[in-house]
Amino acid sequence: MHAHLPEYRAIMKVWRRFFFSVIFALAATQSGCGGGGTPAPPVKTYTISGTISAAAYTAMDSDVNDLAAPYAPNDDIDHAQPVGNPVAIGGYVNQPRNGRPGRSWRNGDVSDFYKITLAAGQTITLSIGEADLQSNDIDIFLYDEGKRLVTSSQGITKTESITVALSGTYYIEVAICTFCPTGASNYTLTIGFNSATASTAAGALRLGDDFVPGDIIVQFNDDKRSTNSAAVASRAQSLGFTAKAGDAGRPMLLGLGDAQQRRQMRSALGITATGSATRDEQAQLKRETIQAIKALRRRADVAYAEPNYIRTATAIPNDEFYPRQWHYPLINLPQAWDIPTGNSNVIVAVIDTGVLSVHPDLQGQFVDGYDFIKDPTNALDGDGIDSNPADPGDQGPTGSSFHGTHVAGTIAATTDNGKGVAGVARGAKVMPLRVLGKLGGTSYDILQAVRYAAGLINDSGKVPDKPADIINLSLGGSGYSQAEQDVYTKARAQGVIVVAAAGNEASSTDFYPASYAGVISVSAVDATKSLAYYSNYGTNIDVAAPGGDSRKDINGDGFPDGILSTRGDDAGGTLQYTYSFLQGTSMAAPHVAGVIALMKAVNSRLTPDSVDAFLIQGDITQDIGVQGRDDQFGYGLIDAYKAVSAAQSSALKPTLIISPATLNFGLTSTEIDLAVGNIGGPVTVNAPTGDAPWLSVTENSVDSVTKLGVYTVTVNRSGLDIGAYSATLTFTSSANTVALRVTLQVGSPGGATKPDAGYHYVLLIDPATGKVVEQAAVGADASGQYHYNLTGVAAGTYQIIAGSDSNNNQTICDPGEACGGYLTLEQPKTITITDSGLAGIDFTTGFDTSLRANLSAQTQQSGLRRTTAIKERAWQR
Repeated sequence: MHAHLPEYRAIMKVWRRFFFSVIFALAATQSGCGGGGTPAPPVKTYTISGTISAAAYTAMDSDVNDLAAPYAPNDDIDHAQPVGNPVAIGGYVNQPRNGRPGRSWRNGDVSDFYKITLAAGQTITLSIGEADLQSNDIDIFLYDEGKRLVTSSQGITKTESITVALSGTYYIEVAICTFCPTGASNYTLTIGFNSATASTAAGALRLGDDFVPGDIIVQFNDDKRSTNSAAVASRAQSLGFTAKAGDAGRPMLLGLGDAQQRRQMRSALGITATGSATRDEQAQLKRETIQAIKALRRRADVAYAEPNYIRTATAIPNDEFYPRQWHYPLINLPQAWDIPTGNSNVIVAVIDTGVLSVHPDLQGQFVDGYDFIKDPTNALDGDGIDSNPADPGDQGPTGSSFHGTHVAGTIAATTDNGKGVAGVARGAKVMPLRVLGKLGGTSYDILQAVRYAAGLINDSGKVPDKPADIINLSLGGSGYSQAEQDVYTKARAQGVIVVAAAGNEASSTDFYPASYAGVISVSAVDATKSLAYYSNYGTNIDVAAPGGDSRKDINGDGFPDGILSTRGDDAGGTLQYTYSFLQGTSMAAPHVAGVIALMKAVNSRLTPDSVDAFLIQGDITQDIGVQGRDDQFGYGLIDAYKAVSAAQSSALKPTLIISPATLNFGLTSTEIDLAVGNIGGPVTVNAPTGDAPWLSVTENSVDSVTKLGVYTVTVNRSGLDIGAYSATLTFTSSANTVALRVTLQVGSPGGATKPDAGYHYVLLIDPATGKVVEQAAVGADASGQYHYNLTGVAAGTYQIIAGSDSNNNQTICDPGEACGGYLTLEQPKTITITDSGLAGIDFTTGFDTSLRANLSAQTQQSGLRRTTAIKERAWQR
């Protein structure tokens, strides 16, 4: 239904009156025919209410296309919208008369400006919602307080990023590209600190990069075998360029000419505007160089076009999104990677939803697997068990979980390939075994997969050439099964180490298979090494690992503190390979499985018994809870460096370790606890020092001799001007020195402090039919909360999903739009109404900060229709 909300409400009221009048008329007719019956009483209805909370670091573009959303123009630098820091902003831009009909359709909304205080080293990251970048490309520009252009990022890529060189007040422009006449797209803009040096995506174009102004390296598609140099030079001249070097059949160096040639170039390439001119002649020439490169890249006869970069002797390669994987330093994984590994043939069986084996960050990382889903209805691949463990998705309009792909990426995503993310276990391979389909998985199918992984007879009639060394089970449920206990006992007897997620019910109730004897049960912690709010606990917990908390951004990188790994997005009907943040013990378990794979690589004799002994002795964990084993963390947080060193039987080097590695106090926080510990031997800590008067540290729970323990870091904003502040907190020990970055925000330009995820539509869904039953619309109050009421609800079982509709396409939860669900999007929970309404159905909302690979354009994701029928989303299992 393409109606605006007030019109929709009116239509719905009329429809309801018509519906009930028909029902009552039919009832009366039937009564009359029966000779004097009593009309059926009206259906009882109830109200569902609750509060949706926007994450503290969210903000919303103030002039989106949704007519029902609040409006304040931010189209030029003089009307820039003030935002806080760190922040995740959802927005929308479009060329005139493009995109869906709405507020900005006629006149366009080509630019959004934001005013913000930034600290040196912070990164601005733009994620573009639409997949067709040729038509919907968006760029970002950074201006200083004097409104002078500082730098830009203008590639034709899914993400653009800028790293801030100096602290100060800035303006950020998000702009649809100047020669995208049909452009319209949502976007997400995140601002925060990276935990490591950010890498540049392939194809990125940044004004601040070091390249020769006016020079362009071009390879034409159709002249690779040509020997006609004059023809190639003539082509360059016809486009307004000067041929400076190179020849037919190889890359050429072209140059921008004089003012007349540049006008010819802009006309030939369809560049309709050059943007706001800068007084810096070299900066202006660099800007025009980037625009020419972008235009050349759109031509069919150009294989590639790029700047003539200036190189230096030093280069630091890295995976593109590794700086967002805060969860690896938390378990000392980088130190573990420095230890040479001998055996690269370790196999980890991932028993899950199957995998996307051609994901660009997973290619070559698999051994043969199997699909053990017997029910074709659940499998959705046309048959029962077969030899293809590929995940076909859930084949609904709202996307698939691709849960197994996320788990597999944490274990074995290709590392140091300059793209995507890093996996825990370098060199290890994944054996994908599919047991979870659209409807979940059965105990029997899982039994067959475990038997296959362990090299035992199973329903496939086959066993692998080499059984798995480790099994990861990021799945489970209630109910003890003797058959399951027996198969895990047999797998362990085969030397297979079995790791399982403890469950996400925040309960101490037994959760299987994690609660079986012989299975390593993994609970989840957040970025502060605290038990995650959803994690199960109890006497069966063996070890803890990072599972994340997407409600928070403790490290201030502008992204939620979830676990980042490989994933897919098929919501629009065409598969995109992405990288997403998820949370759960499902994400914690593969950290442990991956670390054990590293242990196995340095010690091929590693057995389930030896891993148990290492755990009990505390040789592979950080003791983060009550001293010794406890019911929250088991024997402690997995420590990759200690684990690999213990397996290698080499002496650990005494090292001071501190977590979190960075502290972000945001706008309102004043205290954060810091864990100061050691690995490898005794360490004595000196009194910590800070380099800012607003920063102080006190001992909280600290050993009187070693000074190891928990410290409380406090900030005092009194007397500080509005702005972003950064300081260094230094801990010096007898072994090494650790310096932490501490950041805070004081107010914000214009006083924008309220979290806001945009105008929201709350949908009540019947999971049996997939239809939207009721809808409410609501804006955020002064504290960033949405108080909703769903009225006229009949008794039944429902799900609740809520989100914004920035592009006004009558669909919520598109890329660049906020989205939330009860209990969470990753763990949806049904609610049941019997004879009374429900209150307190609370959940959170925020922007999807999934990081998408810069691949060829794909069909955009479709979200949830506000008023039309949808199919139940297959959420993370």
